[in-house]
Parts: sequence; C-alpha cells; structure tokens
Amino acid sequence: MAATRTTTIRLTPAAKRRLAAAARRRGVSTHKFILDAALERANAVPETDRLDRLAALVDQVRETVEDELDSRLGDAAWERHLASGAKRLKPEEAWRELGI
Repeated sequence: MAATRTTTIRLTPAAKRRLAAAARRRGVSTHKFILDAALERANAVPETDRLDRLAALVDQVRETVEDELDSRLGDAAWERHLASGAKRLKPEEAWRELGI
C-alpha cells in the first residue's frame, strides 16, 4: 500500500456540521466524503473540453440529418421520374444531348 500523508483543513463549525450531515446521508465517513468530492473535482473534465465534444457531436448529427434529407429528396425525385414514364437515356444518348 502506498504511504499516506496527513493534510489538515480548517472548517467553520457550521461547515463541519454540513459535511458530517451530508456524509451520513451518503452512508460514509466525513473523511471519505471529503476525499471523494475532492478527487471527483480534481478529475473533472474541463467545461471547454465538454463543449468541444458536444460541438463535434452536434456537427455529426447535423451531417447525418442532412444526408438523410438528401437521400429522401433523391428517392422522391426518382419515384417522380419513374411515375412520369419519361424516356430513360442510354449513356451515349445523354452525352450526345448534352453536346459532349
């Protein structure tokens, strides 16, 4: 086991009572409660990193929605084309009509 060291913190009596009450509600010692809270805060992801990840996720969702809309638009256009009975051109005819 790693060696441990003592750290002292000064608390007002009111703060000490609040911490003790919160620890009791969680069913842990005041020491564990303070230690867990401090370590959780030390390991927290900075807000800017969370916002950057959220922005990237929003971009991915936007692109996915745009792709789905494009796909539906293309499917609808193809269905209209098939329903219209318009003549389908062979590739050579298409090139010729385009003057290429």
